[in-house]
Amino acid sequence: MHSKTATGSEAAKWFHRCLGPLPPRESIRVESQDVDNMGPWSVERLQFRSGAQEPVTAVLVRPVGIDRPPVVIAHHGYGEGKDIFMFGQHSGYEWVRQPGAANLVSSGLAVLGIDAHGHGPRLKDAPDRSMDKDAWQDAFVRNWEWFARQCIIRGVAVQGLLIHDVQCAIDYLESRGDVDASRLGMYGYSMGGTTCWSTTVIEPRIKAAVAGGCMINYETALRVRRDASWHAWVPALCQRTSREALVASIAPRPLLAVHGEDDFPYEGVAPILDAAIAEYNQRGCPELFRSVFLPGDHTAAADNPRLIDETGRWLAKHL
Repeated sequence: MHSKTATGSEAAKWFHRCLGPLPPRESIRVESQDVDNMGPWSVERLQFRSGAQEPVTAVLVRPVGIDRPPVVIAHHGYGEGKDIFMFGQHSGYEWVRQPGAANLVSSGLAVLGIDAHGHGPRLKDAPDRSMDKDAWQDAFVRNWEWFARQCIIRGVAVQGLLIHDVQCAIDYLESRGDVDASRLGMYGYSMGGTTCWSTTVIEPRIKAAVAGGCMINYETALRVRRDASWHAWVPALCQRTSREALVASIAPRPLLAVHGEDDFPYEGVAPILDAAIAEYNQRGCPELFRSVFLPGDHTAAADNPRLIDETGRWLAKHL
């Protein structure tokens, strides 16, 4: 990082500015609730809305026998949706191999999975994904690309609107008496990993985070043409700061970064890890940042049961 790079709280302020004008957060109301079963879990399906904005679809899984457990918001990857990320092999899609974030209940954590814009039921008028995967993919990509164009003309980053949905989800959790939203964690992988750490940068209510499959600096991403989805790109950010500085600004809150050994090139990952290590060391809490490399590429790391094991241990310890 050069001498003009904003760090710490100044980096977070610049990031918030670069996200653009986010929608107002108004009173949250729940529009529908139902109870379902997915694999071994009893699932509360719900839909909440901030004012007149588009409703956010979500699922909540709670550990049995624990009064007001800590709660984690789980963020899915690009093209997945909450059901795939939360329930993995129990989601009903035969190609899914992930263990599923709902397994975090075994660590004594409640888990709220939310659909990002254009995912799950928020993708309107799409073919049935289980019947015609290719047609669904075409509809999803078209919708996502036009959503990104809407963001451009409004002067708001796609990531900003994803963060806004998470902040509304936190507002909603604070209204519930059966979870302890004062002990709030974040977990995400791939696109969800970026949403996880970027929300944590600007949202002080998040007490601990696990971000997987998402740590690569902009310079390397441009060179190797990775991290291609619109969610990853925030206009003007590098005029004043960097991804390295933003991840480091999460200190001293506990942060676990998980990667595939054969995923992003290490020369793009290392600067982020080095900046985080330096900042946590400077603050006298090196144990609150940890980096784990799992075998294989992006998908192999996501499918590895150790991802959930590491995430559960980290969040249970720090919430």
